[in-house]
Amino acid sequence: MKQNPEKKTNILSEIENKKVAPVYLLCGKETFLIEGTLKQMVDKLLPPDTRDFNISHIDGSNVSMKDILSNIELYPIMSEWRVVIVENFPGFKTQTRKTSPLTSIQEIMKSKDDVQKCVTEIAKILGVSIQQIADGGEEYNSAVDELYDSLGSGVNEDVRTFFSGLPQLASQIETNTETSSNNGDADLLLEWLEGDLPKTSVLIFIVKDEVSKNNKFAKAIQKVGRYVSCDPLEKGASLNRDPLYKKVVDKFASYDKKITPRAFEQLRNRTGGDMHTIAEAINKIINYVGDKQQIDETDVRNLVTQTNFDVMFDLTDAIGKRSIRLGIKSLREILASGTNPHLVIGAITSHLRLTLQAKLIAVRKGYKPIGRQMRFENFTEKILKPLSEEMADILPKNTDYNVLKRHPFPVFKIFQTLHTFTLDELMAAIEKTLETRIQFMTTNDDKGLLLEQLMYEICTSSKPRWN
Repeated sequence: MKQNPEKKTNILSEIENKKVAPVYLLCGKETFLIEGTLKQMVDKLLPPDTRDFNISHIDGSNVSMKDILSNIELYPIMSEWRVVIVENFPGFKTQTRKTSPLTSIQEIMKSKDDVQKCVTEIAKILGVSIQQIADGGEEYNSAVDELYDSLGSGVNEDVRTFFSGLPQLASQIETNTETSSNNGDADLLLEWLEGDLPKTSVLIFIVKDEVSKNNKFAKAIQKVGRYVSCDPLEKGASLNRDPLYKKVVDKFASYDKKITPRAFEQLRNRTGGDMHTIAEAINKIINYVGDKQQIDETDVRNLVTQTNFDVMFDLTDAIGKRSIRLGIKSLREILASGTNPHLVIGAITSHLRLTLQAKLIAVRKGYKPIGRQMRFENFTEKILKPLSEEMADILPKNTDYNVLKRHPFPVFKIFQTLHTFTLDELMAAIEKTLETRIQFMTTNDDKGLLLEQLMYEICTSSKPRWN
């Protein structure tokens, strides 16, 4: 039962049709989708009256693989299936590899003359033993593939040549004293996945983070089970192509209700598109409207508390358009909600820095202003994704400081308005935010007025120029 991770599979429909895999990996940044999928899987696999007898929740960081497998081998009680859910299994953690900069790899490459040091340092980065490097087998190759994923376009021919020849270097090192105890659980799991899997038990790994498809455990799971990546839902080019809209419509339909397109847009804006917040809002609406069949804007406005996400987005969008009227209006709404002025100026500064970064990228690449003529979907495919790969080793790894790692739609809006500022104007605007910060700390002036003055200075009209 091999699963291609690039192709989304409806595992819930498969389970309903009695096509149950022996092992699943649910992973990704959208934890609400993971939790929701897990709940539905359990509901379909285990009847409520015998569920407590046939389900185990295990913390993989505190329990050995041997104990986990012992739970799987237990026979279900008055049920067709037994379910074992494992979180925090160490084998899926890739933080070390993701945060290892390419420069570290290059420095290690320069120390090839010191074979012991070179191979030892690479072994730490890859998370494998020196002996596994020397063997040059599946363990090593999977770890290298996963490293390549994290390095992106930084993997040049020199890097590939180095890793290709590394097993030969490692074979020169005496490894008879090396301990393999840390790999015991890994070997046991891989051996289990390659053996005769139980016919009445389901093992579900939960990882609330990204897991590379080249992770050795993920690759092994794909051969016999299902790899499901739960990522945040991006806004579609139209409502009919918006995955979040479909999920919201389906949810209301399960209660025999409908939501108007305008009401959905307001729901998205007031929740910031967060799935967990949307689910809570839907439950609140359902409980309130009673027998009413159609949910409209008034229902959402009255029942869903407005978050700072949408008004903060309106504020930064106004800056991009250099609209003083919209900027001041959004600013006053944010401050009226009780938001700390220091958070507001922080958001303004961050937006300007990301805009400056986007401007520098656009100038470097020779992009013409995209204005309103480019659709969001085309921007994502033709500009954002290629840039993210090309700039992987140039821009900061931290999402807060890398415009290309932010949510695609705000990035789209930034690129749409790059023509309204020159590079000099953006740098001057950032300097103004720093001056306002200093005023915050050194004067007793009203911070709201200081922010309004800052907005006025930033948004003061200027003839649009690209450079």
